[in-house]
Amino acid sequence: MVFQRKPNPKTLTVVPTEVTTLPSETAHPGGIDAESIIGKDMSIEGQSITVRCRGTLRVNGVITADLHSNELVVGEQAIINGSIAADAVHVYGQVHGAILGAHVTLYPSAQVDGDIHAQMLTIEQGASFDGRSRKVANIAEVAPQLDPQSMQQRAYG
Repeated sequence: MVFQRKPNPKTLTVVPTEVTTLPSETAHPGGIDAESIIGKDMSIEGQSITVRCRGTLRVNGVITADLHSNELVVGEQAIINGSIAADAVHVYGQVHGAILGAHVTLYPSAQVDGDIHAQMLTIEQGASFDGRSRKVANIAEVAPQLDPQSMQQRAYG
């Protein structure tokens, strides 16, 4: 990097030696980022909160909210207090609430306290699951609600 001082001595502008372009929105289909992350140093808390992600959502922090995503990864250090709806759910951490998904996998470090409604459920040895499981025939029963307007229309329509 090359540092250049502007005429005003109180301002410093950093100019990179090599200019690169940012990836375009077409880098991923539909302009969707490959993965959104809620880090382990972040918490989302509150009443009546719903977090929605049209792509893959990885949670490593503490969430007190409902989550809707195409794919959800609950990291080993994550604690989710709320319901989950996603096409694919991978649980390594803690979930206190219902899980709805086409494909749900509980890994050895998973701790789930709540019911699971899924087309396909995999529980690996070592995982902790306290609740009921129900096999779902119709995928629409467990489909995530990714559009908040469609949720409002269902509730008030």
